Amino acid sequence: MSAIIEKLLRSTDVKRIHILVRPKRGENVIGRFEAWKKDQVFEVLLKDKPHALEQVTPICGDCCAPDMAISEADRRILITEVQVVMHGAASVRFIKPLQQALNINTRAVRLMVQLAKEMRRLEAFVHVSTAFSNCVVYQIQERFYPENLTCPVDKVLDLSDSLGGEMVEKIAPALLGKFPNTYTYTKALGEQVIQEEAKDLPAGIFRPAIIVLLYHTRMHRVYKKFTSMF
Repeated sequence: MSAIIEKLLRSTDVKRIHILVRPKRGENVIGRFEAWKKDQVFEVLLKDKPHALEQVTPICGDCCAPDMAISEADRRILITEVQVVMHGAASVRFIKPLQQALNINTRAVRLMVQLAKEMRRLEAFVHVSTAFSNCVVYQIQERFYPENLTCPVDKVLDLSDSLGGEMVEKIAPALLGKFPNTYTYTKALGEQVIQEEAKDLPAGIFRPAIIVLLYHTRMHRVYKKFTSMF
């Protein structure tokens, strides 16, 4: 998401960006946010716009927690101010235990959709999926593929709630069906959440393939010098 935020700050007139940040390994949200601002991807941006990152506000929360652990005060801010939602939180570990992958890659999508439905100024909801969410299909079109799922998403989440992690792992092969791993399967379920529960939202799905970010200030200077020759 750092690259997306850098692009928004550099190329648009965005007034405010709220990002969900969760405490991690004993580090609070403010500490994680301050460390994040030192990401090298912002180096060129900050030379041109030194105060650009002041437009970014961290929101303490956890996309896997009930109501995403967002405080009532922060929730009110999001509901009244946000116009565009970009949901990209996910675990990309292919062999993560199914129940954990469901919480991050599927249930979190439902929680974001529920929050978005309360947003009074919402103009767009962008769900970041993956080109591999429908990898059991040889040619993927711009449509949903619920027929590839062995069980509807609401039933899978109900099973995850009612069964322990050990039992969910036992039935995982039957649930995955043709899907090769829990990552692609739970991302496919995430798309079904959008299909079933975001019908009334101005929603869209982005399916990127492999994302590689190569960035170095010296290479950037070389690129600018090269392009200025033409």
